[in-house]
Amino acid sequence: MQIRLINITKRYKVTQEKMLLSLKRVNLDINEGDYISLVGPSGSGKTTLLHTALGLLRPTEGDVFWNKVCLSHASDREISALRRRYFGIVFQESQFVDDLTVGDNILLPLLINGISVRSKQAYFRTLCEKLRIDHLVHLYPYQLSGGERKKASIARALIHSPEILVADEPTANLDEKSAQEIYNIFQNLNQLGLTILVATHDVRFREYCREAYSISEGEITGFTHYR
Repeated sequence: MQIRLINITKRYKVTQEKMLLSLKRVNLDINEGDYISLVGPSGSGKTTLLHTALGLLRPTEGDVFWNKVCLSHASDREISALRRRYFGIVFQESQFVDDLTVGDNILLPLLINGISVRSKQAYFRTLCEKLRIDHLVHLYPYQLSGGERKKASIARALIHSPEILVADEPTANLDEKSAQEIYNIFQNLNQLGLTILVATHDVRFREYCREAYSISEGEITGFTHYR
């Protein structure tokens, strides 16, 4: 899937008289096989841009395309169905179901998408082994460390074999060792052909991605192509 953001502007009403400009005429193309990081401090607009690309927010002005589908002309139901099919999402907060085991949380997107859990059992085991969380699947989310929760979130995002992995601050609040594991996981996934889009304040992601866009005050202020 290709994502195109064309002249995206996003405003929020703060008071009856005041509007907050979060994004200003942003243009961005995300093509198959890309590994893109949106880098900027808190409040820069990077998460708003990420959520707009995901169809979770509708822009005030401009258009978002998923392949030939213009989201401005699609219903929320249509967008939600396409998002479940094509995207794997790692949110900043893990959003686990606390009374389900880690393994059941990872498998949950299959049930939501109407995919047979049995058909994915071998992939589930391989995925957990590759992420080195196979020994954690019978535990509950509250029993995991921050790094373990993040890797379980990645497994959950990948279980239905999406075309694009999108992550919001995937290394936030992680120690150096855990963050390094996440960098390596994302780099390996991209080398296997997965498209990845990351919003982060962690400038170290620049060393691993293919393209990095600097975001400041709702605008793209810099671009670096790495490989």
